[in-house]
Amino acid sequence: MDEKDTNPADEWPLPPPWMWSCAECVNLYKTMKRAPEAVEAVREALGPGLDHDFTDSVVTTQIRLAQHLALRHAPALPAFDEECERCVSYATDPRIPAVLGMEHRARHVFVPECIVGLM
Repeated sequence: MDEKDTNPADEWPLPPPWMWSCAECVNLYKTMKRAPEAVEAVREALGPGLDHDFTDSVVTTQIRLAQHLALRHAPALPAFDEECERCVSYATDPRIPAVLGMEHRARHVFVPECIVGLM
């Protein structure tokens, strides 16, 4: 695989500078980035046939970071992206709590485009 085989939508974005100035952001981001490695280490140690991430740490670490950003850094979050189906849903459906839309907007800051629309 070389550069021409990579899809920019699969790349993890570099978090903005304001995230690096918040100790909690840094800790949550590091935990999130390490979660897949920890799950892989357990899989290698225990072998197939088990749920190696029974606490869903790969997903929950992303959720915790998104929640922190939504609650502590809301003014720094990007606006809803009109090209993102999930953003449009959060922005237009009054039944969806506003905080969920803010958490989704936060995910645009730190997860690849290919998975940001999953939550």
